[in-house]
Amino acid sequence: LPEGAIVQRDVVEQFRQDRPPADREKRIIVAARRGEDLRVVYPKINNSQEEVECVLDSGSQIVSMDTNIAVGLDITWDPDVVIHMQSANGNLNPTRGLARNVPFRFGDITIYLQVHVMDNVPYEVLMGRPFDVLVESEVKNTKQGDQYITLTDPNSSRRQQIGTYSR
Repeated sequence: LPEGAIVQRDVVEQFRQDRPPADREKRIIVAARRGEDLRVVYPKINNSQEEVECVLDSGSQIVSMDTNIAVGLDITWDPDVVIHMQSANGNLNPTRGLARNVPFRFGDITIYLQVHVMDNVPYEVLMGRPFDVLVESEVKNTKQGDQYITLTDPNSSRRQQIGTYSR
């Protein structure tokens, strides 16, 4: 080491050594935090260069998009394909319709999703189970709260890993 260098002890080892002898043999239990942020991705949608926030929600049975976002991305939809969605407060709300085969580009992978267009939703796009199933998503979470998703292109079988962002 260079003269005058400072050596820092390993923080975990320091913690263990600084504990009273009776506590050194006790097992340390790690518990979850009270909550974790939702995770989002920003694919290019309908060949636009705009960044659109897509909330990942594997608990949703559909992929849905706010009407204002769909209009801004020049996405058209079939108004005859309407479903009623139950919101968290129990209300039933009809969708405006179904946008078919909307392209979503993640890096070099483009997938085509069926997107239900809805009014006044608290998100831009909600990526539900149809997304996960189509790309055979493999999710890797870290203790720090980061999340990475491996996507498989359904047309070429190429795989690609993307990072997610905290919402």
